[in-house]
Amino acid sequence: MNPTTLLVAVAVIVLLMVRRYIGEPLEARRLIVPPLLLIVFGGYTLAQIDFATAARHPVTDGAVLGVGAVVAVLGGVLRGVTVKVFVQNGHVWYRYTLVTIAVWLGLVLLRVGQLVAARAFGADQSVLSAGLLLVLGLSFLGEAAILGRRAIATGVPFAPRGSRRAARSGGITGGR
Repeated sequence: MNPTTLLVAVAVIVLLMVRRYIGEPLEARRLIVPPLLLIVFGGYTLAQIDFATAARHPVTDGAVLGVGAVVAVLGGVLRGVTVKVFVQNGHVWYRYTLVTIAVWLGLVLLRVGQLVAARAFGADQSVLSAGLLLVLGLSFLGEAAILGRRAIATGVPFAPRGSRRAARSGGITGGR
């Protein structure tokens, strides 16, 4: 696996897990933009592969990527259900719970299992590595779909741009 891709994926997951476990205002832009950037960058990375020469079994590679994408979206939806969504200071906030962290860990283990199974079926490692950020972005997008729906259901507006910075500097207090 490409060490840079793996490092980016791990850094994104850890950063978001820590911030979201602490709790933060839910900004619509921050809910949508990071997953889309990961999807675009992951798609670009995947598009750089010459499937004619790199992939020994293109059908297997495609099937593995497709199953990985579906599992990622469903895993994101499941995570979204476990996140605490609440109103504070007139805006929607969200916070990961211990159950959310457990779901994350389960999904990571499932992804490792998928990769081991994919190798056993002859899937190409470069294709699997290139698809990692795409799958991660799809997972965050699945989570965002549920969080966005739950936030809208509160009837309270999303937090304005920059409210996370204000919350960190003490301008807004975090809730549990």
